[in-house]
Amino acid sequence: MKQAATYDVAEMAKLLGTHRNTVRRWLKDGLQPLDDVRPIVVHGSELKAFLTKRRKARRNACAPDEFFCFRCRAPRRAAAGMVDVRHRTATVAALTGLCATCGTPMHRTVRRTALPALAESYDLQTLAPERLNGCTAPSLNGDLKGE
Repeated sequence: MKQAATYDVAEMAKLLGTHRNTVRRWLKDGLQPLDDVRPIVVHGSELKAFLTKRRKARRNACAPDEFFCFRCRAPRRAAAGMVDVRHRTATVAALTGLCATCGTPMHRTVRRTALPALAESYDLQTLAPERLNGCTAPSLNGDLKGE
């Protein structure tokens, strides 16, 4: 998208990979055209500013002790103060907890140096590493013999 160029509805839709009706809805929601004559034309800098403002308004920042729940579409704390920790690398850990509101599993990646601060808010349970990672050909039914 070029800031000095002008775009009509069809060009904006093609450029951004959206439908023309989506661009028309943006015009109703505050995207300012150059004038009120047809075809409707929008300056590139106005389009970029509108999309940036819209993207920032939709962002939900999570506190250090919160997860983002995709069902609630809001930052939430883990239910019962319990969080599972899986160490991914020497510096990164993956956290998993259940939403206190709807019970949906929530995930968050943090630095391992942040775990002591999270331990003040949550009961952290470290999960064992997966057992079949090093096995080249794990047997899926080792206990079943020719039944």
